[in-house]
Amino acid sequence: MFDYREPPVRQHLKNVYGCLSMSTLSAAAGVYVHMFTNLLRANLLTTLGTLGLLFALTVTPDNGKNQKLRLSYLLGFSFLSGLGLGPLLQLVININPSIVVSALLGMSTHILNVQDYQALMDRGWRRCGSYCYKSIMDQTCCPMYTIKCEALNFKISKSQKKMMKRMTKFLKNELRKNDTMEAYDDDYRDTEAKKSMFDMNVKFIDDEINARLHPNALDKGEKKCNLEIKQNNSENVPIVSCHDDDSHGTPQSLQSVEMDTTRTPCMKAKFLRKQRKQNKLKEQGKSQEEIEAIFKENKQENQAKGLEEIFDKACNATNRLELKLVRTSPMSSGYINTSKQSYEVYKKYQTTINGVLAEKVTEERYTRFLVKSPLQMKLVRTMSDEFIKTLKVSANLFKKYQMTIHGESEEELDDESFSNFLVKSSLQPWTPDDGPPSGYGSFHEQYWLDNELIAVGVIDILPSCISSVYFFYDPAYSHLSLGTFSSLREIYLTRQLNKVAKDLKYYYMGFYIHSCPKMRYKARMRPSKLLCPETYSWFDIEPCLLKLDKEKYSRLNDDIDAIDEDGIVDIRKVLVLHRQIAMPYEIYKRKAHQTITQEEEDEIKEYASLVGMKCAQRLLLYRSWSLSNSQKN
Repeated sequence: MFDYREPPVRQHLKNVYGCLSMSTLSAAAGVYVHMFTNLLRANLLTTLGTLGLLFALTVTPDNGKNQKLRLSYLLGFSFLSGLGLGPLLQLVININPSIVVSALLGMSTHILNVQDYQALMDRGWRRCGSYCYKSIMDQTCCPMYTIKCEALNFKISKSQKKMMKRMTKFLKNELRKNDTMEAYDDDYRDTEAKKSMFDMNVKFIDDEINARLHPNALDKGEKKCNLEIKQNNSENVPIVSCHDDDSHGTPQSLQSVEMDTTRTPCMKAKFLRKQRKQNKLKEQGKSQEEIEAIFKENKQENQAKGLEEIFDKACNATNRLELKLVRTSPMSSGYINTSKQSYEVYKKYQTTINGVLAEKVTEERYTRFLVKSPLQMKLVRTMSDEFIKTLKVSANLFKKYQMTIHGESEEELDDESFSNFLVKSSLQPWTPDDGPPSGYGSFHEQYWLDNELIAVGVIDILPSCISSVYFFYDPAYSHLSLGTFSSLREIYLTRQLNKVAKDLKYYYMGFYIHSCPKMRYKARMRPSKLLCPETYSWFDIEPCLLKLDKEKYSRLNDDIDAIDEDGIVDIRKVLVLHRQIAMPYEIYKRKAHQTITQEEEDEIKEYASLVGMKCAQRLLLYRSWSLSNSQKN
């Protein structure tokens, strides 16, 4: 039977129920030892041991590295508890036996437009193929909170910068597959590596991510220093603050610099030029008012000069400068005709300016570095001609990933399971004039490295967001942190599409499970929000995480009076599809007469409350009945 849950969720649930199974077996072993052997009996010592292990388990936080230790505490506690029948029975009572069957609700969808699926996601739903499912948050062992990132305000972290630098080095052939991450920590100071690294500036995230995704731009290797000059009103002395961009505005050094004749202050070059000109004008006998008038006139003249005028002057000079823009990917005839000359200029520059040995400046390296981008990303719509051509390659990569990373068997990973999980989609393609060039719908973003498919990001492009469905990659490239790279790439794509579709400004990352270490990376994509499971409103993730540290299930919304207004059901207005005719439920009920049971009516009410009345009046709930029986679909 096809399992519609995401592999990380499946793996996490396996771990949870695996621990429960092992603890039950350990407790059963304790019962057996107590009842059938003379090795050990329940007494005060075993009671103290039980309490001690329970305390150790409680105070030992799950940091992802001490799971074996916590498991040993759990099994020891279970074994000692099993020595006495009472503790064992109490443990069984505390475990909800219906948790597996009641943890999720789902429905099959046949045709779904992107607006309706967007609305469903904003009520905690998620699709897997054509199947949509939703967690019963207050009953499941692992509540799954919908999480989204505000892509337009995204702030890249230090670790994400390091990952992007490592990827850039790899694409420039300066990092090999078998190199370890430890070789690139903060203490690494290789000169050549520093030349090739990009400086990530949070304020210009689009340009920086674009540079890393297309590593053909030259590295400036400069560290930016911003100066802030403030006037001290009491002493009329400028206060100069100098800090670099990476410090996020935190000054590296802050000092008061007195402007005297014995000390040169730390100032911007523009400020110094202005001061020199002022001194020169004063020497010519100009008054302060005349000096200010001269500066004002010069400023107006400079503003009047547009970019076009400046370029016209440069192009009409005695030595004519001709600028040509030629495409390199795919190679245009203009580039091919001048490629040899471009290479010679590059070689001359590298040997003269950067001091690179001539034998190292090969044409092949020039082409790879500045002409061909080794990493190509293709956004292909599912079931398009281009998608069909690469379907087998994608399926094989998925199989390799699942077997290596998630430990699944080859028998579980046939073509049908891949198709059901990542290819089939009930989302209908939609390409409006004011939407993204690719349109809305389901897509695979393929990552090709030197004509080899190394990763695939499965995404849905919706009216308000890009939704990440799944990501899989070649395990041989695990050292590149491709999962984080793809998240940054998809945030970047969201920002780019926002330029043509203004409502598209969020990046949905699926579900966030607070107790699952593998999903904690989602909480590091800032700023992010979690969806309240009761009012279906969004809240900043920072205060939400504090609540989830205390309890696995939380309402998130502190306003106790807030309600889910869209969840107030008027069953008469719920749309039903019967015998290929759409009708409100009240008409369907009249036609069905006595064949509709109270159980079916309760089921329809539950459906409407889960999808919300807005969707319930747009979606068609398929029903069929006969005079002899009512069949629910």
